Amino acid sequence: MQHSMIWAGTGLMPSNSKAAQRNDINYVGSFSGLMTQSPSDSSPEEGPLPSDLETAKLFGKRIAELSLRFAK
Repeated sequence: MQHSMIWAGTGLMPSNSKAAQRNDINYVGSFSGLMTQSPSDSSPEEGPLPSDLETAKLFGKRIAELSLRFAK
């Protein structure tokens, strides 16, 4: 979009409905890229939640698949 970049959405539907659990995939509900959230009082050692790590893995897989479409 800007400066000839290619934007890649997550390809994931948000799971932040009333019935959702915090450990659901894409709980934060991002469409335009990876987004995670940690409690403000958590330490770096506590790391991200397992659901956020899984969301990141799925987004990475999507980026890899999209990259193959542009490979020469």
